[in-house]
Amino acid sequence: MLKRLRERRPVLYCVVAEILFLLFMMVAVYGLAFGLVLTGADWSALDEYAMTIFQELAGIAVALVFLFATGRQHLLTRRGCGFLDGLLVGMYPLGLICYSMVVSLTLSRPDSPMRSPLQILTFVVGMFSVGIAEEFLFRAVIAETLLEKFGPSTQGVWKACLLSGLLFGCAHLTNLLGSAPFGVLMQCLFTISIGTLLGAIYFRTGNIWVPVFIHGFMDVSSIIIGGLYGTETVTEAVSNYDASMLSAVLIYILPVLFLLRRKRIGQVALNFQEELAPAQQPPAE
Repeated sequence: MLKRLRERRPVLYCVVAEILFLLFMMVAVYGLAFGLVLTGADWSALDEYAMTIFQELAGIAVALVFLFATGRQHLLTRRGCGFLDGLLVGMYPLGLICYSMVVSLTLSRPDSPMRSPLQILTFVVGMFSVGIAEEFLFRAVIAETLLEKFGPSTQGVWKACLLSGLLFGCAHLTNLLGSAPFGVLMQCLFTISIGTLLGAIYFRTGNIWVPVFIHGFMDVSSIIIGGLYGTETVTEAVSNYDASMLSAVLIYILPVLFLLRRKRIGQVALNFQEELAPAQQPPAE
């Protein structure tokens, strides 16, 4: 059924994939809460990032179902241009992430003691699990589907990047359940640009683990002080987002122009020639 939906209604397939992804992660969290209540455990004592890991595992499972059901599981092992060469393609966001992390650790470090090694490990694993789940879904499932629909032309690749980025940004509206509305709006606009950039990196590298690493590293950096010292939760961080986030939209959209310039757009077709070949074949007479 999923394979047929993907072939006949690819955009609807992407929307369905996103809805089920978000729904199952929400069910996983409430299911965990219900299980803790039944066992008499203290829900409030559960580490936020441990809950994140549990939630993202549900998201990963949904993404894997969509990949395997449509015969696209090989995208998880596709080498493309290689992981290290792929990081060179993504060197711009990596540089910004490193700069942001250094600034935070230098200027925003509190006087309070660091959290325990186990808590810090849970924080890092939790943030990288977000990168895995969201990249599997929004790049390997959604962006890949849109690329096959629109084709590897310059216009087609841009459409796939922008639409997958838009769907990625809209997914963060779920944060309205816990964070301030204006902060969530700024996050959504910011993540649209991030999603577009990660889509461009994925198309240029053909290796899903490159955007997975960049995404996970970015999430760790974005809340590094809260993760190391416990001074701020993810929900609080999103609530504190303000209009300055709009400048980041431009910062992350500009490199997309460089990555998807006409001179390099042909690399996308080479990376995904196996999947694009059926779509490029002329219809039977």
